[in-house]
Amino acid sequence: MKGQRIGIDVGGTFTDAVILEGTRIVASAKRRTTKPRFMDGVLAALDAVMVGRKTEHIERVTLSTTVITNTVVEHKEEATDLYIIPGPGRNMLHAFPVTPIIWSGYTDHRGVMTAPTIPKIENPCGTRRAAISAKFAVRNPQSEENGAKVLREAGYEQVTKASSLSGRLNFPRRTVSAYFNSAVYGVFGQFIDSIQQALKDRGITAPLYILKADGGALPVMQLKERPVETVFTGPAASVLGMEALETIPQEQAVALDIGGTTTDISLWENSRPLMAHGGVAIREYPSAVRSFMVRSVGIGGESAVRISQDGLLTVGLLRLGPSVALGGSVPTLGDALIVLGYASYGDVTAAKTAIGELAAEWNASHQADSVSPEAIARRIVKQAVQTIRDGIIAAVDEQNKRPIYVVKDIVEAKTFMPTVGIAVGGTAPSLAKALEEGLGIPVQIPSAAAVANAVGAAVAKEIVDITVRVATETHTMVIPELGIQSRTSCRNLEEVRQRAVEHLLAYAQTLGIADTSYEITYEEEVPVVKGWQDVFYSITVCLQLQAGVTVHVQAED
Repeated sequence: MKGQRIGIDVGGTFTDAVILEGTRIVASAKRRTTKPRFMDGVLAALDAVMVGRKTEHIERVTLSTTVITNTVVEHKEEATDLYIIPGPGRNMLHAFPVTPIIWSGYTDHRGVMTAPTIPKIENPCGTRRAAISAKFAVRNPQSEENGAKVLREAGYEQVTKASSLSGRLNFPRRTVSAYFNSAVYGVFGQFIDSIQQALKDRGITAPLYILKADGGALPVMQLKERPVETVFTGPAASVLGMEALETIPQEQAVALDIGGTTTDISLWENSRPLMAHGGVAIREYPSAVRSFMVRSVGIGGESAVRISQDGLLTVGLLRLGPSVALGGSVPTLGDALIVLGYASYGDVTAAKTAIGELAAEWNASHQADSVSPEAIARRIVKQAVQTIRDGIIAAVDEQNKRPIYVVKDIVEAKTFMPTVGIAVGGTAPSLAKALEEGLGIPVQIPSAAAVANAVGAAVAKEIVDITVRVATETHTMVIPELGIQSRTSCRNLEEVRQRAVEHLLAYAQTLGIADTSYEITYEEEVPVVKGWQDVFYSITVCLQLQAGVTVHVQAED
């Protein structure tokens, strides 16, 4: 009985929870997500799976949450001041969510501060949060360090440094990440405090982990300072769930997570999910947050169905409550699936009545009487499938048009075209037949499809990541995550890479993580010429333990 794991996924419509024992699902529950009081739904799902179970058997709790996603999508983030040190170059102010405060001075491409940055705050700040981002700070973070110190002295309670979130080049993406990190800091902290208190109240002492957008699970205290990395963890959980349920074949595939409100689309090749190039977009702003390549469309089991004033049938983009079969007042895609016999739940008669009234409304608006409830239901399903199909086409097109930066990608270039589909989520089984017809490829539904996201959270690998920066001119090495600033004899990229791996694995060992598989997420070696003769190097290596799943999972007994 020892060694049970809890996985909880807070979706837009439902909150799912599972308990895993080894490779088996021994308990599962699905409860409605409660907005704005998310905790009510989380606790309802948690209490449901814990019935008859002992808290001392729980060794880990992992959560994927929509809290941050919803906060930014609904524009409910906290007011945050954004300070930037852009230096010379093109105007990039349009790339940021707010108008930034520009400071003078800059760091050049070699990592050299060519002019002093002397920030001065004329007026006391009116917000509690701030973010600071400097161009080329990944090669020398000193300007951000100096700026953050000044901001804290001015009264800001929390300041995010862009270079502490990402070691990659791309000043606009890092800046966006830093801004949103501070803007959601308070919301995330309150949510985590509530979760920890709820676990404590129930006698659950197991460590709490939060899922990242790239599928890795981090201890909650590590993510408390980096909450932006928990954006879009719902899609990440579905990707991991599919991997854990061993549903993805070797060929190119498209995976669908069909929830109550949206459908998340991911692309797979060689049984591995594709990653978003450069980072995920938060609202319309590209960020540096590492994430699976996932596209969402507004179709789910509870997508509202309406007939507009000009007689057009509209499916999706809006959820007005549960399906009529479950007590709602507006017909949904789920009600149409019930009418067609693809699904059977709730009050079937109520669903048929609602779709019948919709057919009557259609006939009245078109001055006809020939469209039956079944015909309207088929139109609803067909339109929903078409929206999903359009989303898949857009995702595939984006992948095939991705930027190419290295010769290898040119030589080995190939077109992505999925030959099989996999669908999970509560609506997946009832929509599978229509999806096969609309997509023209076979669509597989794995066991435990309804709670795949919670499964993905439960089995996510624990990861850690570090950034190693070396300046060969000064023989210095900095690892911000470990608080290391020391002398080094490393002279080239290979030596820095080797040293980085040693530090990463040692760090993981101190946390009790035995996994030794890792991936390099970014690296660069930049020559710095001095005196027209001497050549030094600014070297950066970003790496982390390999994300993925710990076990493959069997269906519930």
